[in-house]
Order: sequence, then C-alpha cells, then structure tokens
Amino acid sequence: MKLRMVFKISSIRGRARKVAPAALAVAVAAAALAPFPAAAQVQPPASPPPAAPLPPPPPAGVPALPPAGAPGGPAMDLPPERDMPSTALPRETAIENPLGREPAVSGTAVGGYGELTLNAPSNAPAIIDMRRFVLFVGHNFSDRLRFYSEVEVEHAISSAEDAGEVEIEQAYLDGLVSRRFNLRAGLLLMPVGIINVYHEPPTFNGVDRPEVDTLIIPSTWREPGIGIFGELTTGLSYQLFLVNGFNAEGFTAETAVADGHQEAMLAHARNFGAVGRLTYEPTLATVVGVSGYYASSGHTLPSNVGSVPVGLWEVDARTRWRGFTARAEFAMLFIGDTAALNAELAMAMPPPSLPVASRSQGGYLEAGYDLLRLIAPATDQSLTLFGRYDYVNTQAAVAAGLTPDDAFIRHVVTAGLVYRPIPQIAVKGDYRRHEFGAGPGYNELAAALAWMF
Repeated sequence: MKLRMVFKISSIRGRARKVAPAALAVAVAAAALAPFPAAAQVQPPASPPPAAPLPPPPPAGVPALPPAGAPGGPAMDLPPERDMPSTALPRETAIENPLGREPAVSGTAVGGYGELTLNAPSNAPAIIDMRRFVLFVGHNFSDRLRFYSEVEVEHAISSAEDAGEVEIEQAYLDGLVSRRFNLRAGLLLMPVGIINVYHEPPTFNGVDRPEVDTLIIPSTWREPGIGIFGELTTGLSYQLFLVNGFNAEGFTAETAVADGHQEAMLAHARNFGAVGRLTYEPTLATVVGVSGYYASSGHTLPSNVGSVPVGLWEVDARTRWRGFTARAEFAMLFIGDTAALNAELAMAMPPPSLPVASRSQGGYLEAGYDLLRLIAPATDQSLTLFGRYDYVNTQAAVAAGLTPDDAFIRHVVTAGLVYRPIPQIAVKGDYRRHEFGAGPGYNELAAALAWMF
C-alpha cells in the first residue's frame, strides 16, 4: 500500500499560504481503510455514476453558496478598483478585502509591506530611515465572518529613548451579508481620499506621500468605528461608518488636525461622528471618489471651548490607460470654535504653533508614463516617469482678530522615476522643490526601496 499525502495551498493576500490539514487527514484515512487488491482477479471497468442534477438558482439578490465539497469562502466577488499597479493581491480596502478578486478560504494568512527611505534636503542633514515595517494577519472564521489586522513598526526601533513606534494600524471584523450590504466593526481606516486606503508604498509614485494626504487627510488615519459597506450597482461602491472623533488638544497651525487623531488609544469616547465614501468606476481602471467626515472633538480644556466640531470633504479621480497614469485630489478641512480653542491652547507650556485655522485646504495633480511600454511593450516590468504638483494651506482661514502664518502655505513640485520589477516591489528616486508662502524654499533628493507581499 502506498500512502500519498496531499497538501492544499491557498492565498488570501500577497500569496500568503497555508496548509489544509483536512486534506491530509482525508488522504491518510482513505489510504488506511482501502482494501488490498486481489492478486489474480480482474474487475470489469465500472460504468460512471449518473450526473447529479444541478441545484436551482438562488433568488434574486441572494448570493450563491458554493457546492458541497468546494473550498469554503464568501461567494460574493466584487471587482477591485483597478487603477493600482496590476497585481493579483486582494486589496485591503473596505470593499475589496472582504469581497475580493480571489475566492476566500477558511484559515489564516500572513502578509505585509514596508519601505526603507533616504531623504536629502538641501537645508538639513540627509536621513536614512526604516520608515515602516508592517505585518498583516487575516483570518476567515467562516464564509461570512472574517478578521483583518495590521501591526506596524515605524523607524525600526521602539523604546522610551527612541523615536520609533509600534502600533495597531487596523483590527476589525467583517460580517458578510450580500453584495449590497455588509457589516464592519473595529479599528478602521477612514475611507477618505486615495492614499489613506491605498497606502502600501509600491502602489503610489514618489518616496513621500502627497502633502494633502499627510496634513489635510492625516494618513494613515484610523479610528474605532462600526458601519456598513457594499456595492450598490456595478462599479458604484459605498462605505458608511460611525466613528470616534479627534482630540482637539493636538490641533496646530502647522499640521491642522494631523496630531489630533486618537487611534483608539485611551480615546475620548463621548465625541463621535460619521464618515462616508462613494466610489464609481465608469470604465475599466478609471475611478472617481468623494468622501465626507463630520464629528465633535474631545479635550480636557475648559468648558468655554465647546465640542470643537471638525468637518472634511474630499474628491479624487484616477485613471490608467496603457502606459499612462494620472491622479488628482482636493480636500477642505473645517474646524469650529477656533477662537476659544486658540485662546486656551496659547496658555499651554510650551504653546503649539498657532493659530489653529478654521479652514485648511490642499490638493495635487499627478501624471506619469511607463517608459518600458516604448522599449519592451511585452514585459511585465514597469519604469514610470512621473511629475506631481502639491499644494497645501493649513492657514486658509482663521478666526477674527488672528493673523494667519503664511509659512504654512506649501507648494511642492516633484519629478521622479519608479521601477517595478514586479508589481509588489518598487525602487523609487525623485527630486522635489519646496516653496512656502513666507520664507526660503529648498531642494530635496529622495530614494526608497518598497515592498508588499
């Protein structure tokens, strides 16, 4: 008797693999229970069994379940937003991760991403930094319940004496109901803009993220929340969540609300609001999105400050056609009760950069072309030459009686190359020119090695 062991290998994200012990157990049991064949007995070939009748189709609007014996996993399969680098990896967006392009499997998968960067500004020392290293762990409890998480290490070392951090970037549960309606709860990425959702370094051009995605939209922005998501019709997806608010004591003139997100770390729980996003893909690899956010902000300041409401709206578009790519994004941020807030923050020791603006805004335009389309059109590699213009003003409007700081009006022009031998690896190099509403500008060279798996 020959014993044959069968292993089943599946993937959820980044070709993360797992062994299916059930397949091994079945193989071993079948081999052990099989009778020994008679030595001189020849059996006539058996006729094939009659085919089983096909089950009736499910009612309209109800997702089909897999046939008996088929691998487990959600039967729902929404198309991903296809403007990203061509890759078979399921994306970690609120839509594509739970209803991805690959069939889900029961079990656990591991993946990750990271980047090593070099920044050399003309007005400061050059710095090499292991900017981030992230591990992803996902688990499918069943074809309707799954878990997703990311743990991030920033700047290589985390200790009381070092600048690095270890943080939970995402940790949430999904309850999958149908294509149009699904549930999510946990520590969530805010569905605002492009980069805050598609933030893995190989997926965007340039060493650094656009200014609007760090100062107006404080990526990577995540808060505890609960809500719903799905695809209303082909190409039209939505996300809507009830989420925790900011901490107003972290607001500044320089970074607006970027230092005020609480990230579920002993957060003020009495202040909350809502965030929502719609995306529409009218044609293949062309996506238009709009996002909105409104919430009150917690603090321990005197009661005359109030709840400090924060509102944000954003619109973006991106497209990919043959070797050409383009992106555009614009966002506006509004903070209420800034007169009282600035008065109280001015008494802090040391005081933050002030005044906190009642309105901040920013956006960018980017275009690129894959040069290997001209040299080797059949290759899967890419060499993207791109240019980008960034504008951010965190002092666009201030309360009466306060003077805006024009040094926080920023203009950045970037030109660079991104080489991707495979879609999951990127080698980046770029040049940037920084200009400000007041004060001298400077030049910067930057490079990065980025990966995801």
